[in-house]
Amino acid sequence: MKKRCRICNYRIKEIINLGKIALVGNFLKKKIDQKKYNISLNYCLKCKHVQISEHLNPDLLFKNYLWETGISKSNILLIKKLLIKLKKLGINKKSKILEIASNDGSFIKILKKKFNSFVIGVDPARNLAKKANSKKIFTINNYFNDKLSYFIKKKFDKFDFIFARNVIAHLNNPNHTFKGIENLLKDDGILILEVPHLLNIIKKNQYDNIFHEHVGFHSLKSIKDLCKINQLKVFDAEIIDSQGGSIRCYVCKNKSNRLNSRRMENILNLEKKSNLFSGINLGKFKFKIKNHSKKMYQLIRNLKNKENKISLYGASGKGQALIQFCKISNKLIDYTFDKSKLKQDRFTPGTNIIIKDPKYISRKKIDYLIILSWNIKDEIIKQEKDFFKKGGKFIVPFPEPKILK
Repeated sequence: MKKRCRICNYRIKEIINLGKIALVGNFLKKKIDQKKYNISLNYCLKCKHVQISEHLNPDLLFKNYLWETGISKSNILLIKKLLIKLKKLGINKKSKILEIASNDGSFIKILKKKFNSFVIGVDPARNLAKKANSKKIFTINNYFNDKLSYFIKKKFDKFDFIFARNVIAHLNNPNHTFKGIENLLKDDGILILEVPHLLNIIKKNQYDNIFHEHVGFHSLKSIKDLCKINQLKVFDAEIIDSQGGSIRCYVCKNKSNRLNSRRMENILNLEKKSNLFSGINLGKFKFKIKNHSKKMYQLIRNLKNKENKISLYGASGKGQALIQFCKISNKLIDYTFDKSKLKQDRFTPGTNIIIKDPKYISRKKIDYLIILSWNIKDEIIKQEKDFFKKGGKFIVPFPEPKILK
């Protein structure tokens, strides 16, 4: 258990202890009572970085990973928009590109095809690295850190672009990762990272982001702090429609003469004006979590008492955290539906709900579908329009539990 901040090593203070939950990525083929681990949310008394205090063996979380970046249409659309910006930043066929936590290689495969650039990935998941390599996307199956960066540097030299999309929240030792990035980035190179924005998590009560894979919850301020410690600097940032609201940061070396953008300063000012880092504001988050989880449970319990058939849509990590926090189990829920073939015919962690292909929705008697992947709810509703036309109703959990009519 961590008692010190992962960024500045100062003391941390608890916001809320959420109790014990099963690991949200542990989808098993058999229905068993999985081991549960405590999880508590804290903030640093000095730099205000929000983080959990638990530190689990990363192999438990990431060695066999059942989420593929290539699945979501929303994610693919986000990448297409990013490609336009990358062209303006000068990416071309001479560029050398590294992606940290490259998953199944979908993103760098697109970059390779679009720009004919040299690309490599690093990912700790054996199954995903194997899949990427089978598609001729060279992927190192390992955790990225400063030590690995020297091996990569010796073999491939430095890189023009480094990507770290939706991985910074997973880092138990973020300074080790940022040291490795600084070591591999060319003097005029750019790091582009994306991370769920703490401002949205607190303001919109998105506590389903809290699970053992996510050890840190970042603001633009915390990213700037990490960069400063490791001889890097953020020169631009933007808010993007990903994971319920994320920030994309553009980072260069300290020696670079790149100027800070106005939109980055605007985000920093927004964080300050919202009192995001006040102990009182962070303390209120505790009560918002408790109130929401009670409302969510009561809504489902009342519907079940009226003999409604209720199922879940989306076997995401966030969704598995939410239903465990809200005490929603297989006594209330019949099925979970998810497009990922890696998860189908397995059971949800901690709640033991069978996961099926969404094509079975029309074959089952279902009155309500709870959209756990609420950040792509429009995509899901469009996919399942026949369910809605036949009288089925959708439930979205955030910002408040609500039945869509």
